[in-house]
Amino acid sequence: MNCKSIKKSLEIDESDWLVKLARSWGLLKKTNQAYILIEDNGFITKIEQKIHTIDGILLKMFRYFESNQSSRAIEILQNELYPSVYSINIDLTGLINQNLENAKEGFLQTEILYDNTFEWIVLATIGTTLVAGLLAILLLRNIRLLHSRLANRVDEKTKELQQLNCDLEEKVRYEVEQSRQKDQIMFRQSRLASMGEMIGNIAHQWRQPLNAMVLIIQSFQMKRMAGIELSDDFIDKQVNEGIALGLLMSNTIDDFRNFFKPNQSEEPFSLKETVTYSVKLIKAYYAKAGIKIFITCKKDSVVQGYPNEFSQVIMNLLSNAKDIFEERQVEERYIEIVISQEAHNAVILVIDNGGGINEEVQDRMFEPYFTTKHKSSGTGIGLYMSKQIIEKQMKGSICGTNGAYTFSNGKYYEKCMIMTLLMPLEKEEEK
Repeated sequence: MNCKSIKKSLEIDESDWLVKLARSWGLLKKTNQAYILIEDNGFITKIEQKIHTIDGILLKMFRYFESNQSSRAIEILQNELYPSVYSINIDLTGLINQNLENAKEGFLQTEILYDNTFEWIVLATIGTTLVAGLLAILLLRNIRLLHSRLANRVDEKTKELQQLNCDLEEKVRYEVEQSRQKDQIMFRQSRLASMGEMIGNIAHQWRQPLNAMVLIIQSFQMKRMAGIELSDDFIDKQVNEGIALGLLMSNTIDDFRNFFKPNQSEEPFSLKETVTYSVKLIKAYYAKAGIKIFITCKKDSVVQGYPNEFSQVIMNLLSNAKDIFEERQVEERYIEIVISQEAHNAVILVIDNGGGINEEVQDRMFEPYFTTKHKSSGTGIGLYMSKQIIEKQMKGSICGTNGAYTFSNGKYYEKCMIMTLLMPLEKEEEK
């Protein structure tokens, strides 16, 4: 018999949390656990002692049987073994009765405990719900306070951003106005620079007619000094020639006056006619400098924009080519203007054989006040204003590259300056 397992079965499991909770709340009465254990241990101790006694009696009896003393062994069986077994049965009966009492008491306590478990669970659930509700109310209140504070912060920041936007808009308007005024000043400077060159062209184109008029006037004096009679035919001829020269000079002034008259609004214009008009104004002056200008029109195009401003762009590009020829002392000087179409754009190429542009300054060629010329001969605003006119006013583009080219006269040059202008076509022209 395993007495240790019997002892353990007699103990009540006080580690059960339900038992502890029930005892702390007074639902279960404290049992006299120590007294019960002492009493049970007394039974077990007696049983163990009697078991040892029975073991001794059995050993003695078996020895007698082995020594053929059966009568002695039977006597010990009757006088010693039977009373000991009877006595241990009495003790086992008492231990069983005690365990039954303990089990009954445990069952009653467990029944009391678990009868009240549901009520306590309901109470605990209600209590937990109330606590959770209170926490939710507090949390919601804090969230509302936080939301209110954040809303106020957002309103403050929104007002600051609105004020900042107003300040930025005002600053942008100011900077745009400053930039516009700056562009206008630079545009005037560019036109003044062009005007100086145009005055030289006017002087050149007027020189020959003025000389002819002087000769006509002197012819009258020479006839009178020679004593030759001034006939009506001679007078009419000289007067007609003078009038024709005067008309030629007047037309020259009108041509240059139209060039300097800015366009007030956009209008459709022919690229071929505008380029031809621009070249006509300066061709004689450039011819004197040894520059031959070719116009190649593969396909004329009508674009929307400002023809006089476009003429100024052509003049600026031609003037830059002329300056390069003189700076590098090029012997054969050629400029060719090619007009064509590509997709939805008109293409204008202005090509010269002046040796191209240095790669170091190619990216800066359109910057304002940037020039490779001497300060006395260059302002650095010609190409900048040309870019502003083409890109901002006429919605086109302009760029400069180096490349090989064969001119209309068959001359081939490996390194030429090629200025490319792209202009959007008129809708009708595009169709």
